[in-house]
Amino acid sequence: MPQKGLFYEITNKQKESKTVDIMVYGTIPSLDTDTWRMTNTADRFVRDFKALEKDYDRINIHINSPGGSVYHGFPIFNTIAASKKDIHTYNDGLAASMAGVLLLAGKTVHTAKNALLMIHCTNGLAIGHAQDFRDMADMMDKYNGIIAQHFADKSGKSLEDIQSKYMNYKDHWLTAQEAEEEGFVDQIEDYESEDAPPEDITDMAFSQVMAHYTGENPEKKAADERGLFQRLTAYMEKTFKLKADPPAPQDPPSPPSNQTETEEDMDFKNSLALLAKDQVSAEDIAAIRAEIEAFTGANEKFTPDEVQARVDEAVQPVQDQVDSLTQEKTDLETEVTNLKTEKGNLTTSVTDLTEENKTLKLDIQAYRNSGVKVDNSGGDNPDPIEGDEKESYLYSETDAEIKALRAKAGIKAKAE
Repeated sequence: MPQKGLFYEITNKQKESKTVDIMVYGTIPSLDTDTWRMTNTADRFVRDFKALEKDYDRINIHINSPGGSVYHGFPIFNTIAASKKDIHTYNDGLAASMAGVLLLAGKTVHTAKNALLMIHCTNGLAIGHAQDFRDMADMMDKYNGIIAQHFADKSGKSLEDIQSKYMNYKDHWLTAQEAEEEGFVDQIEDYESEDAPPEDITDMAFSQVMAHYTGENPEKKAADERGLFQRLTAYMEKTFKLKADPPAPQDPPSPPSNQTETEEDMDFKNSLALLAKDQVSAEDIAAIRAEIEAFTGANEKFTPDEVQARVDEAVQPVQDQVDSLTQEKTDLETEVTNLKTEKGNLTTSVTDLTEENKTLKLDIQAYRNSGVKVDNSGGDNPDPIEGDEKESYLYSETDAEIKALRAKAGIKAKAE
């Protein structure tokens, strides 16, 4: 069964064949039966479904649901219908209201032999003035048109045909055979639902159908009440760091006296023993209340500031850890940014040097191709050229003339 708070369960993962099953066995999305409010888990379904698409080629969606909210149901429908994978939907017992629309999202639609499909118009609630109700009616009409279009697309029937036949403010219950004949189902499988709808479900109001599939029955209510005492026992053990003794075989103890016990004397063993009983009477509850009052004082209550202080005390270590991790994340992001900047600067430098080197190579090649010879001309301080150096001792024109005469006479200079 789905985990608490979810209307679906992912199961039967087959890595070799790349197949997986999703069991939609509940209201869409989950319904809090204490407040009759729907818990938004549609976004969780969408994330989980997209994750499955990465690893599995065939996804089987098994439905046994009275329906739920169109606001939550259509994002789920659109995600399934848009999938490129091989999606098969199965009516395992009941596909009613939004669940019936969800059944159509599969590329191939299957049904158990004894399953029922229920189609009807959108239901809604409104609180406010007359215009609020008109706006709500307009919105429901739009959804009715969308629902009718999906059934028309699946069956090949005209939109007008579907609207006149099924969007007439009545509940329409179709057997597997009828659903197949209408074109809403592709094939009837050779199995029967283990959790078939009640035989009188077609006579139930939709609220009764929802109550049946959310488990609102006397047996469940009694079990929940027993669970309340178990939760209270666990809470007291945790809060006061106590451990309940096994129930005593004798009759329940009488309420303790407020006059003789102090905070140090209180161990709550009497109350814990009473709470461990299968059936707790009014006298037992009175005894528990008396023992608690003896500990806290009959009129003592926790103020909002005291409650908030306890909450802050419990939350602070977690908040400190979150703050530390947030700061660490910020520091790491800053370091990454700096490294990216440094890498960008280095890349720019390498690019500049590469371009400069390329330019120098072109200049050298052009110089070589020009055929120009190096000489001793060009500037006040030309580079020396081999064979044409000036002697350091030639300080005047006379010296130069004497050197020339010596050379003409065949007299070698001392330096030669």
